[in-house]
Amino acid sequence: VGVEGPVSVSRKTGPGHPCTSGRFLSPQGDSRSPLVCDIVGPCGHRTLPSRVVGGENARLESWPWQGSLRLWGSHMCGASLLSRRWVLTAAHCFETSLDPFEWTVQFGELTSRPGIWNLQAYYNRYQVEDIYLNPQFKGKAPYDIALLRLDSSVKYTNLIQPICIVPSALEFENRTDCWVTGWGDIREDLPSPYTLQEVQVSIINTTICNHLYQMSDFRYSIWGDMVCAGQLAGGKDSCFGDSGGPLVCELEGLWYQIGIVSWGVGCGRPNRPGVYTNVSQHFDWIRMLIARNGIPRPDPSPALLFLTLLWVPRLLGPV
Repeated sequence: VGVEGPVSVSRKTGPGHPCTSGRFLSPQGDSRSPLVCDIVGPCGHRTLPSRVVGGENARLESWPWQGSLRLWGSHMCGASLLSRRWVLTAAHCFETSLDPFEWTVQFGELTSRPGIWNLQAYYNRYQVEDIYLNPQFKGKAPYDIALLRLDSSVKYTNLIQPICIVPSALEFENRTDCWVTGWGDIREDLPSPYTLQEVQVSIINTTICNHLYQMSDFRYSIWGDMVCAGQLAGGKDSCFGDSGGPLVCELEGLWYQIGIVSWGVGCGRPNRPGVYTNVSQHFDWIRMLIARNGIPRPDPSPALLFLTLLWVPRLLGPV
């Protein structure tokens, strides 16, 4: 998350009425709709309001759904917590590997490089069990979205909470007070800060964004599930390393994820807003995948572990 700076195309490696629980209704608020309150449960809450603008250090309580997607323990992309077992990120983050064993997700930390003595960070790091790329993803946007199923349930705290999603983002069009967070570069010519950054951005009309990306130096069509955010004057944007992280907006006291950091031309350049995956366009896919794979595999019970510990010495001992 940062501002300005060579020309490159970078991977940035009305909603329904909320129920009282923080879940969501259909776009029309029809209680008979199958979309009623059936994805995650209470969501979109945080304990600390934030009004810091433009590439500043974040407060730990501000973005409790923010995750660090890690390959062999090193930060690779941003991610967001949907529920105790499900995480949302960008599909292009998995160009290197699709082996779940190699991936973990870290929650509840401001730094992408917690110290070796920070035991709490390791307690809040969860192994990925399954990786689901959108089946229509072909290596670049559109369809740059992935769901991760964790192998154990996330423990919610004031610092770790899920974000809401909605089946329609119409009510968030033209909003000027949405936020992007991540551990990416703060400028094209500066390295990652390792401390979570936050920047306030505007949702930019798709027609306007498409016009901007048809200008002479770089032409690209903004279509399908792409949504743009930033500032027309530049200076506020996601950047290299923010990929997969959340673009969120507040509505009536709850926070909703509108986009996933996907790609852009440079960082924070005038008339080159960041391009995000529109989460609402994948609402049905997310709902279906969670419903189909939602039954958790039971964790080993303490009794079973105790019996295993008793039998292992006998199995390994002399005959």
